[in-house]
Amino acid sequence: MTTEIDNKARTIQKVANQLGWNEDVQKLIIRVNQLDKGLIQEDEFIYVINWSGKCNLIHKLDQFQLPLNSKFKYTIPDILIEVDTEEGTKKFLIEIKTSKKNKLSWTERYYEGLINYSELLGIPILIAWKWNKFGIWSLFEIGHFSKPSKNYKITFEKTQQENLMSKLFGDRIIIPYDDFGLNIMMKKVKKISEDKKKNGNIEIGWKTVIEDIYLTGKDKKKIKGFNKSVLTMLMSMRTKEEIIETKTHLITRYVPHPNKMQFAQSVPVNLIHAISGPEVNWLQNSKKQHYPIDYTEFIKGFDASFEEESIQVVLSIKPLSDN
Repeated sequence: MTTEIDNKARTIQKVANQLGWNEDVQKLIIRVNQLDKGLIQEDEFIYVINWSGKCNLIHKLDQFQLPLNSKFKYTIPDILIEVDTEEGTKKFLIEIKTSKKNKLSWTERYYEGLINYSELLGIPILIAWKWNKFGIWSLFEIGHFSKPSKNYKITFEKTQQENLMSKLFGDRIIIPYDDFGLNIMMKKVKKISEDKKKNGNIEIGWKTVIEDIYLTGKDKKKIKGFNKSVLTMLMSMRTKEEIIETKTHLITRYVPHPNKMQFAQSVPVNLIHAISGPEVNWLQNSKKQHYPIDYTEFIKGFDASFEEESIQVVLSIKPLSDN
């Protein structure tokens, strides 16, 4: 392994020298890592909108441009898309960003460069942004930026008010009932241990057999069968474990954390993370159509969830400026 890494390191050093890079190679590595992170965020957003099945085209735009002084006038966005909407087929340019802060702040040159490129092609430009702490993509028209001083700025609250993810890509907010959860019912067969704790409580270990696995909805009502959409959503959420003990059974429940609101867009993203770990090749998953559930099937599955009372509300968000 060490030999392989050394060989790759020498190759990087050699290429850097051939390109005339005479500075510290570490600076080059840092910059490559920065660019790689940018590509990862682009590819994750592409993965999300491709899941919707509404895009006829998603095209990454090459950032290389000549003459070099054109950069003072034009900023090339990340992707061009053609998408089917209720008003017909439309084209959009999209600039993709993530940030640690709950707002975006752009220089006048950067902002106006995007506007100039949009006007050059005659295609409107949108901004896709994920505040990392919230972890959900918002999409909004560039005109919603304001310029209170030197820079153009927009807040997280404003991006949510003007979010186009539902309108263009069918994103939904899904709210389950309070008692929603996955239950594993185990029948007590034989006592195998008994341990008295310092606080005086007695902890008993049981040999058990699994008697039933089921979902519950409103008022802990048992749901017959497994709605694939509902189960997929639950598996993609952060859950906590609860244990209920009766005289004859142990019931382990996996229920959503108190903040149980779920965005549809996070379902494939969270599940792929769970399968692949933190390092995900989003572009390859998009090319292979590697999604845990088909989008259309996922949305249709919630029709039955209202009757079985597992899901309380499914919301489609409309931008405030559409009113």
